[in-house]
Amino acid sequence: MLTSYEFTYRGRALSFVQQTIAEWCAVHGCALDVTSLLQGARFRVSGREEAVRDAMQAVRVWIRPAA
Repeated sequence: MLTSYEFTYRGRALSFVQQTIAEWCAVHGCALDVTSLLQGARFRVSGREEAVRDAMQAVRVWIRPAA
């Protein structure tokens, strides 16, 4: 069972990406954990398997506007 998805983001507009993911998680009933790195952040989305799978496919959508 897939209950979390973790990825690292080192691009521009980090706060925009974080806010976008947090809003998405609020709507889809999952939790977002963020770990600050020297450059960028590590995001972890946790929740129901369906929400985590959707998150895995939504990453490009979240990051594209920040690029």
